[in-house]
Amino acid sequence: QSGATLTINSDVRFDDIILFQEGAQNTILVKAGTTLIMTDKVVMLAKPGIDYHFRIVIESGATAILSEEVQNTMTIENNGTLETYPSSTPASKFNPTRTYENQFTDVPENAWFYSYVKTAYEYGLASGTSAAGFSPDGTFTVAQALTAAVNIHKAYTGNTVRAAAQGEAWYTPYVEYCVANGIIKDGQFTDYNKNITRGEMAIVFANILPESEYKAIRTYTLSDMDDTLPSAAAVKKLAEAGIVGGAGGKYNPQNDIKRGEACVIFTRIAVAAMRDAKAN
Repeated sequence: QSGATLTINSDVRFDDIILFQEGAQNTILVKAGTTLIMTDKVVMLAKPGIDYHFRIVIESGATAILSEEVQNTMTIENNGTLETYPSSTPASKFNPTRTYENQFTDVPENAWFYSYVKTAYEYGLASGTSAAGFSPDGTFTVAQALTAAVNIHKAYTGNTVRAAAQGEAWYTPYVEYCVANGIIKDGQFTDYNKNITRGEMAIVFANILPESEYKAIRTYTLSDMDDTLPSAAAVKKLAEAGIVGGAGGKYNPQNDIKRGEACVIFTRIAVAAMRDAKAN
C-alpha cells in the first residue's frame, strides 16, 4: 500500500519476495526485541521516475540483518543492531570476560553444576556471594534474575543499561531495560526482592533472544507441565531448545530456583554448545 508502514512485531524473514513502491514512501518499522532478516533474494522495485526508496526504521533493541543490496537501496534509520546478510559476525556473540580459578570452595569440580557455574562466572553472567563462595543451593531473587537477563541481552545486542540514580533501587534500570526490550511486561513482577520460581525464570529467559536462537533440537516432555500453567509455553520452548530439563520427568515450576540451577539456564542460552540434545 502506497505510503504505508509495515510494523515488525515478531521475528520475520523476507526471502524470495518483491517489495514494490509506487506513490509514496513505504516504511518498515522493526520493533524492539524482534529480528528482521532480508536475504539477497529480496527484490525492490519502484515506479519509474520515483527518486526515493523504501525506508526501514530499526528501533533500539531491535535487530535487522539485511543483504548488501537492501542496505544500499533502502533509507535506513538505525537505533538498534544492523548486520549484513549473510552474517559476517562470529557464530557466538558471547565471550568470556574473566577467568575462573576455582575460588568458590562450595563448587567442587565433581559437582554436577561445576561447569555451569564456571562458565556463568567466566562469561560475566553470575558472580559469587563472597570472594570464596557461590552458594549454589541458595536462591535467586527476581532482581538478580533480571540483571542476568539484561547482561545476556546486552551482550547479544550491544545495548547498554543506565546506572541507578541517587535514591532509586539498584535494580530499577534493569527492570526498565527488560520492559523496554520486551523481556518482561510492565507490572509482571511486584516484588523484585522475592525469590524467583523456576516457572517465572523460564518466562523471563524465553524472551531475551530472537526466536531463531531457541531452535528446537529435541523432543522433551515434562509430566507436571500443561497448557493451563502460565509458564507452560516458555518451559516447552526452553526444554525443546535443550536449555532446561527436569528431575524425574518434572520441571517443578512452583519451586524457587537455586543459584546452581540458574547457571544452567544462563550458560545454555549464551553457549549453544552446552545445550542438551538428548530427548526423553
